[in-house]
Amino acid sequence: MPNLFEIDGYWKDDKQPFEGYIVSEMDDDINDDGESDNLDDENIFFYGLTEANIIEAIELGEETIYDFVITSYEVIRWEV
Repeated sequence: MPNLFEIDGYWKDDKQPFEGYIVSEMDDDINDDGESDNLDDENIFFYGLTEANIIEAIELGEETIYDFVITSYEVIRWEV
């Protein structure tokens, strides 16, 4: 299972805040059994962000390549 994180932040263009957006460390949501956890494009805001990427994005603020700024995050599932 991929690691999942919940992020808060805002959009760069209009400064509209967002809360509780789910991001996935991997580009898919298939677990070890080959089954989906019902996480898909309707549930995942962004794919491919590791915890290190999120921390770096928080430190960089508006200087990231993303259209949004991450202000905080929480691990909601961690792969073991």
